[in-house]
Amino acid sequence: MSLESPPSVGPGRPREFDFDDAVRDAVVVFQTHGYTATSMVHLIEGTGLSRGSLYKAFSDKHSLFLAALDRYTSDGLSRLSNDLDKEPAREAIRATLQHYARLSTARKGRRGCLVTAAATELLPTDDEVRERVSAMFKRMQNLLAAAIRKGQSSGDISTRHEAQTLARFLLCTIEGMRVLGKTGPSEAEMEALIAIAVNALD
Repeated sequence: MSLESPPSVGPGRPREFDFDDAVRDAVVVFQTHGYTATSMVHLIEGTGLSRGSLYKAFSDKHSLFLAALDRYTSDGLSRLSNDLDKEPAREAIRATLQHYARLSTARKGRRGCLVTAAATELLPTDDEVRERVSAMFKRMQNLLAAAIRKGQSSGDISTRHEAQTLARFLLCTIEGMRVLGKTGPSEAEMEALIAIAVNALD
């Protein structure tokens, strides 16, 4: 979809806008509506930018979506790395899972995860999105595996499962919660899933 074609709605921000702010606003727009259903009007209203400013900065909807996806994954990986870089490793993993459980309930849960939405809506036909989503999941798994190995070295986590395999299981749990969250589960229901996942560390 060209950002040039729909009519402008209001003056919006001037062209001298904060790029990061606009991209973060676009993240929320794409989370709310999905890629395909997001219109030019949604983007103008959600970012506060004019049609001309959006077109000058991003050229089309796909380019803006890629920028939003990059920002979303960068912020998410930074937080995940910080959360898992705590002691003891088992409690760091539990707290990380609880963070995702909270994101997967109430209004935030229904909005969903931009990466998960991109994977289900745009893969396998969009190569640029596939590369980004694959890299995100791989990085998440590696961060989880590093925390697991740290816990295994300290005796905090059992060695009966190989670290990468256990990390992949936790990644599936996290992404599964994000998908399930769109149906409106309670926090108690998510906590029950976390208890099972943490037991896998024994």
